[in-house]
Amino acid sequence: MIKALALLSVFWVNTALASNHKFSDFFNSLESLKANFTQTTYSDTHSLLSSASGTLTFGRPQQLHWHTTQPNEQILLLNNDELWLIDAELEQASLQKIQDLSKTPLYWLINKPSSLQHLPIFSHQENQVDWYTANTSTQALKFGFKDNLLHAISLKNELEQTVLINFDQLVVNPEINPEIFVLELNPNFDIIR
Repeated sequence: MIKALALLSVFWVNTALASNHKFSDFFNSLESLKANFTQTTYSDTHSLLSSASGTLTFGRPQQLHWHTTQPNEQILLLNNDELWLIDAELEQASLQKIQDLSKTPLYWLINKPSSLQHLPIFSHQENQVDWYTANTSTQALKFGFKDNLLHAISLKNELEQTVLINFDQLVVNPEINPEIFVLELNPNFDIIR
């Protein structure tokens, strides 16, 4: 019995270490990314509050085009040190104050694990998804991997709501036209700086 427990613990340690290598390998090799996403928000009692979908385009070091198409068209555009929220329906673009990104999933896209300390660690497997938990002082942040690719991100926001982002049709290191990260607005848009 003791031998079986020892073998099981060695197997678990080896699985956890291999899983942590998957996380680091993925983010260390990542230079660009394209995917579709579905984002759902749940209350602290697990009731569905909202859902949205769209596309994500990312390029290192700090370029993000997060295009929500449903239910309303909005774009979150990061180009180096400028973060814009663009609302197509309101014809409004507002420059956002960039806060401490270390408390957001974007931090893990921008920075390679080889340059970071306190990497997310393998926590469990559920529905064939390997989940990794990041130790942040303010929120629970989890990354889900399936078939060695980023499959989902889960976080709790300041209202204790769970935000779950699922990715599909994910392409790692595609060629990206840099113009997608350039702010181009219709002249009718109001600009708030």
